[in-house]
Amino acid sequence: MGVSPQGNSEFVQPFLKRRRRKWIYAGAAVVIVLGAGIPITMAKLHQTSPVSATQLYTVGYGNVSQSVSTSGTIQAPTALDLNFQTSGGLVTALNAKVGQQVKKGQVLAKLDDSTEQIQVKQAESGVKQANASLSSAEAKLAQDEQGTATPAQIATDKLNIQKAQTAVTQAQQSYQTQLKEYNDRTSAQAQVQSAQNALTQAEEALNTPSDTVTVDQQTLANDQATLKKDQQSLQDAQAQYGNVTEAQVQAAYQAYQTAEARFNSWADGGFSGSNPYSTQVSNAQSEYNDLNTAYTAVQNAQNQVTQDQQTVQADETKLANDQANEQSTQQKNQEAVNEAEQNLKTAEAEYNDRTSDEATLQNAKNAITTAQQNLQAAQLQLKNDEQPVTPATIKSDESSVASAQASVANAEASLQSAQLAESETVLKAPIDGVITAVNGQVGEAPGQGSSSSSGSSSSSSGSSGFIEMEDLNAHDLQVNLQVSESQIGSIQSGQSVTFTVDAYPNQTFTGTITQVYPTPQVVSNVTEYTVMATIDNSSGKLKPGMSASATIQTAEHSHVLTVPAIALHQVGSIEGVYVQGTKSASNQSATGAAAGAGNSSFQGNWSRYAGGNTTATSGWSGGFGNSTADSGGGTGGRMNESGGTKGSDTAGMAGGASAGASGAAGGSSSFGFAAAAGKSKSNSSIPAGFYFQPVQVGLMGTSSVEITSGLQAGEKILLELPSATAAAAVQASSSTGSGFGGRGMTAGGFAGGGGFSRAGGGAASGGGRG
Repeated sequence: MGVSPQGNSEFVQPFLKRRRRKWIYAGAAVVIVLGAGIPITMAKLHQTSPVSATQLYTVGYGNVSQSVSTSGTIQAPTALDLNFQTSGGLVTALNAKVGQQVKKGQVLAKLDDSTEQIQVKQAESGVKQANASLSSAEAKLAQDEQGTATPAQIATDKLNIQKAQTAVTQAQQSYQTQLKEYNDRTSAQAQVQSAQNALTQAEEALNTPSDTVTVDQQTLANDQATLKKDQQSLQDAQAQYGNVTEAQVQAAYQAYQTAEARFNSWADGGFSGSNPYSTQVSNAQSEYNDLNTAYTAVQNAQNQVTQDQQTVQADETKLANDQANEQSTQQKNQEAVNEAEQNLKTAEAEYNDRTSDEATLQNAKNAITTAQQNLQAAQLQLKNDEQPVTPATIKSDESSVASAQASVANAEASLQSAQLAESETVLKAPIDGVITAVNGQVGEAPGQGSSSSSGSSSSSSGSSGFIEMEDLNAHDLQVNLQVSESQIGSIQSGQSVTFTVDAYPNQTFTGTITQVYPTPQVVSNVTEYTVMATIDNSSGKLKPGMSASATIQTAEHSHVLTVPAIALHQVGSIEGVYVQGTKSASNQSATGAAAGAGNSSFQGNWSRYAGGNTTATSGWSGGFGNSTADSGGGTGGRMNESGGTKGSDTAGMAGGASAGASGAAGGSSSFGFAAAAGKSKSNSSIPAGFYFQPVQVGLMGTSSVEITSGLQAGEKILLELPSATAAAAVQASSSTGSGFGGRGMTAGGFAGGGGFSRAGGGAASGGGRG
């Protein structure tokens, strides 16, 4: 065979990196053929590399998991915009703040419900009246069914007529009173004016500055000027008298006392003539007086400066206190102005909103109608009681009962409607969650207030409620994942997912795919599909808006034959592993036939590196380790350009006994890469006792691969090819010097680029160009 199998490593690619390393290996092969160190390289390739126990792996059963990696954003599954169901009315209570956790049914806000309360009371009164009318109609029917009314019943009917007439009169008077109050706006105007006056007073207090601070500032300025003047006086005294100390004054005084004592002693001694100590006493006294005067002047000036400094410090303290008090007063005045403005706004809203007054007036008018209907019913009752009972009367009584029952049903429906309207003035939390935005405040109508939002998606979308909230139940968070179109086919609901977030890089969270959206979206010309997954947040650490890295487990096969991914190699287009042992003859031929097909691309690559055009008739037509000296063979190429001579047809890299070193290169170098006649160099790059075994691959995991056929449990395989292969290739690629790779190549070129032939035949021919 023309090429030692030790060189096979240049054509054997790890399965997981076949595309990236394809040209690296092709380049390495060219360098080996073209390098100057070919003899040394071939010698190393013929050596057998020892295999350590750590390079072997025993084939066995295991589990293989296939996954898809992507990223997404954690979000709350439910975002609600809460609004009052009733229109009108001002907000009277607001118990929700942004970020507040609330429970289902918790009261969040209330509207002014004075009108609704009146309607509820009126509806309750209507139900009582309807029930009373029903009872009266039922009693009338029962009485008529018994016969003629008694005198007592007649008297009762007349009393009921009087009561009904009184009720009509009272209802009419009440209506007139309500109408007068409705038309008289004096009270409401007085409230608005009072609120306006309060606001004016508060604004005046706010805008009226305090004189205290001004006086303090002037006093401080005056005292600072006095201090400066007295400091100058002190400097003048010190310049005039110098630095006289108390010790100097005391010493002068002591000298004066000593001189005076001597003077008195001499005078008392009865000596005659003038006292010799007179001059000494005079001088000592003069010196003492001068020093004492100077010391006193300087000390007085210093004491005055100290007093002035204390006065200035006291002035500064008083000014700071008065400024702080004035600031506090201004703040209180500002708060009073804000409160007065709110009170004025409320008074004006109540003055302009006449809904409640109109409802009260309408209810008073309805009361008149009801009282008149009751009067008519009482009059009819008396008339019926005074007449003999007839079948028509009974029928009329029954009709009255049915009508009264209908009135009760209508009154109860009105009460339910009023109670519903009353309940709609209270806004409650429909779920457990957190407040994300509050769009309003007390004293304003819903929808007219400012927004206080946490930046949630709902508030930024333009459609917002009076209060916005999200469901933040620890078990309800979900993740919005984006999956590319090449991976979406393996994603389906129910698959498990693991997540990591930047906030907790060392912690993994779990979840489950719940939905795969069928409609794609295109972002930056990339087609992606949205996949939703739940996430277990029982720890409460995750927050909406966090970015999550996700790994989706798309498939898993248990108890299948597996090998490490690094142990899988490719020979041509055949995937396989190197198995310890001896391969049977039948398997050898099958392996050779399989390996020979579909590898002409490398022959073309070889030709490209050699600089010529090569046509592979059968590709690599033989398997590794099965060639003999007689079965190989190749047709040498020719050099067709100037600068070299034609090589013989049998020259170059021919594998059989007929191959020799007769190929010639142009210039002064010849190409001698022929195998020794009759010698086989198969499989010398693989350690003794190993062979290449094609396999069928199933599920591809992160670090392991499922093998569906080609191996059996218990077989031992090589994890990686020996390092000697790569080392030899590197040495060959770095070799320089004479011979074909050096001087011969520059002088003449490639003479006779031969074809590579494996066992099983098949010749490849091609020509090199000089």
